[in-house]
Order: sequence, then structure tokens, then C-alpha cells
Amino acid sequence: MHSAPTSSPARRLSPARAFTLLELLVVMGIMMILAVLTAISVGKVTRDAKLANATNGVVASLGAARAIAIRDNAYVMVTFRVAPSRQSRDVPREPQVVQIVTARWTGEVVTANTPLPTPNTYGAELMVDDVFADRFVPVPGVPTRDLPAGVLIAGPAFGFVTDASVGQNDRQWRTQPRFAGTTNAAVTPPTFTPDLARTELGWAIGVLFGPDGRVLSRNPQQVLEVVTAAGGNQNAYVKSFVDYDGNGFPERGTTSAYGGAGVNVDYFIYDEPRDEPLVDYVPYLAVFNDAEARDRFNASTWKGTNIGGNGSPPPRIRDQSLFIEEQSDRITFNRYTGVPGIGTK
Repeated sequence: MHSAPTSSPARRLSPARAFTLLELLVVMGIMMILAVLTAISVGKVTRDAKLANATNGVVASLGAARAIAIRDNAYVMVTFRVAPSRQSRDVPREPQVVQIVTARWTGEVVTANTPLPTPNTYGAELMVDDVFADRFVPVPGVPTRDLPAGVLIAGPAFGFVTDASVGQNDRQWRTQPRFAGTTNAAVTPPTFTPDLARTELGWAIGVLFGPDGRVLSRNPQQVLEVVTAAGGNQNAYVKSFVDYDGNGFPERGTTSAYGGAGVNVDYFIYDEPRDEPLVDYVPYLAVFNDAEARDRFNASTWKGTNIGGNGSPPPRIRDQSLFIEEQSDRITFNRYTGVPGIGTK
């Protein structure tokens, strides 16, 4: 007869041992660390992708502007502004984004002797006597291009009026403003009341292409230096502006840096949505993530209308310049052809 199968003690399966509380805590800690590292990596990849997308968009716009300059035998500029809302150019879009604008020189130069338009619908002011401003208008058929929110474009600060007395400084960078104020959407079109105490001051920069496609530091068809005042002032500023409202004159808004009548610096300062500031031509650009810079510095100190100077820049220019030196994409141009490309820091 066959006997019933028996199991020896050695073959019996011992019950599975559960994790101890300490082991569970260790595993959970490892999983949390991995989750944080993954989130950081994904966030960095996302930020890098956004910056790369913006840089490629700027390079594409620059290349298109250069082609237009060659095709039309014209002076064509690429500049940057805070995008207006779709309801009114007086109101900044929310969230605020920077817009790439391609504009062509009309051949006109606005001076203190240029007569005001009739009727003067937009309240144009006579130009101050030490500024000669080339009038540019957006190129018909070339749409503006919006950059991703939080991305700004900067240029070296070696031609701005506030630095004239102490020389050039291409280690400081200037970029677009960050507007603050109150929007009244109950009226048509909406209106915007700026709060300059909370606004972050900005400037206008641009890249100028000549008829042969090369990048220029000034319009060679303009005067270089002229006597503009009875005292023999030979420090006239030969700049340009984009005439967005079509009235033929640059717009300084309510800006009055020194009080009283407008002076040249008021036309450089970009602190209100309606401004048509004088543009400073730059030989290279930097594309950077302003949102990331705000995480690194105390952005609350960036507010206000302190224009600073070459040796003592306000906190916004100081902090952003440090960030741009380390964390920006550079766009440079071939010296002989003007072809844009992504350079090194």
C-alpha cells in the first residue's frame, strides 16, 4: 500500500516576512528623492526647450529681415516691444510677452524742425533739439512674432543716453520693461493707467541691416554729428524709432525724468505701453529666461524709474546683467555678411 505523502520540516515554506516600518520609510524616502530629481530634470528640460524655441524664433526673424533688406535695397530693423492687447495698443497683453517687430526706414528723419501733423490726433510733440530720429514703420505683410512668456531679449548698453558722459559699457545689458498699472476693461477700447512706482524700467534695442545684408551700428545716410544748440553742443543723438501709431513722431508718454519739458532721455526710457522709444542699435543679442532670473534675485528691488548710470546701474540692470552673462543664449552676426547665428557666451 502506498502511504500518504508527508512533508519534512526542511521542505515546509516559512511565512513571508513583512517590511519593517524603518524599511518602508527608507523606500519611501528613496522614492521621494527620485520624484524630486525627476521633477527638477523635467523642469530644466522644459525651461531649456522654451529658451531654445525663443532663440530659434529670433534667429528666424533676423534672417527674414536681412533677406528683405537685400531684396528691397532698404534699411530694415528688427526690434522688440511688449505686445499690446488685442483690444487696445494702450493696454499690455496679459501675461506680458515680448514681440518681435520687423520695420523699414521710410527715408524720413524727425528733428526739432519737423512740423507737427495736422490734425494732431495722437498728441505728437516736437522733437528735442539734440535728437535726430530715423522714422521706421512695420514692414507690410510681415507679422509680428510673440516670444514665450517669461523670455526677454537683451542688448549691450554702450549707446544709451544715460551712459554718454562716462563712456561705453558692454558688460551691462538692457532689456524690455515690465509694466504695472490698472486696466479699465469697462470702456471701449480698454484703457491702462501706468503705475511707474511699480513698473520695471526698460529700453528699446534693435538690429539694423543695410541693403547689402550687413549689420550696421548706424544709418550711413544719416548725419553723424551736428551742432544743435547755441552753445555749440555736438552731442546729438542719431537714433531711430518705430512709428506704431503713424503720427510721424516718437512717443514718450508721461515720462519726465528731470521734470518739466521733455529732454532726450525721456525718449529713450520705455516704461509705458504707448511709448515709441528711441532704439539703440546693438551688434549682438542675448535671449534669456526672465522668470528664472526672478527666482535667483530679489525682484522686488527692480521696481521704479531709477535710470541709473554707467557706473551705478539700478538693481534690475545689475542683477539681470549677472544672470545674462551666465544663463543666456547669444545671437551673433557674421561681420562680413550679416548672417545671424547662435554664438557662445
